[in-house]
Amino acid sequence: MQSTGTLSTPTPISETARLARFFDEEGVTEASVLQAVDLILQRTDVFLDDALAVTRQKAGFESACKAGCGFCCHTMVTVAPPEAFFVAHHIGAHFDDQARNALKEKVTAYARRTQKMDGAQRYMKRESCPFLREDDWYCGLHKARPLVCRAMHSGSLSDCKAAYEARDANMPAPTMAIFFKNTEAYMSAYISTLRPRGLAVYPVELAGALSVIWREEDAFARWLDGADIFADAKLPVPQTERVIEVTRDQAGP
Repeated sequence: MQSTGTLSTPTPISETARLARFFDEEGVTEASVLQAVDLILQRTDVFLDDALAVTRQKAGFESACKAGCGFCCHTMVTVAPPEAFFVAHHIGAHFDDQARNALKEKVTAYARRTQKMDGAQRYMKRESCPFLREDDWYCGLHKARPLVCRAMHSGSLSDCKAAYEARDANMPAPTMAIFFKNTEAYMSAYISTLRPRGLAVYPVELAGALSVIWREEDAFARWLDGADIFADAKLPVPQTERVIEVTRDQAGP
């Protein structure tokens, strides 16, 4: 991690090294991939708590986000395939049959409906995330929500509300770039660590990826064997993204 004052910020190099060492030690299996995602989410929560404290002290930034606002939950959710498998596993483990089946139908319908929409188009059409509960605008996936969702912190609830009411995806709300460094670092780490091991890893749209996982038989096992199963949900890799090759000697703590 790169130190910024009292804040240790994840970087693509540091987190690729960490993830490479983890998979060197544990192997790349269904259990190890799910464990890796869980550990990354735990580290992310610690980092964001620290980042919010530092930005409050040094920049006077106060997060206005709270449960039930949900204005930002009307856009595209970009994840890495391991995150999609983690969400699918969470749904399988924590929802009863009736709730799970209803959620699968909702997610699949959303994926079909929005397949050709980018994030701005979804926002303007008020296409809410299928995990956003309609009655109270709470996240139905909160404990397993992806990295990009955890990074969303606005300094102005009124700005978020104004943009939503105007259906203006380009109306800015104050935030801090540091919150997104963590997401960028781990997306790069997933790609840089797992591609050299023969896995098809690139940014995917969450609902589309979940639809693939639920549709394809033995999706996790096939993906671990190198099958490129997420082509229908694939998103462009940002131009700034690059694969970092980490040798065993570099893969330190």
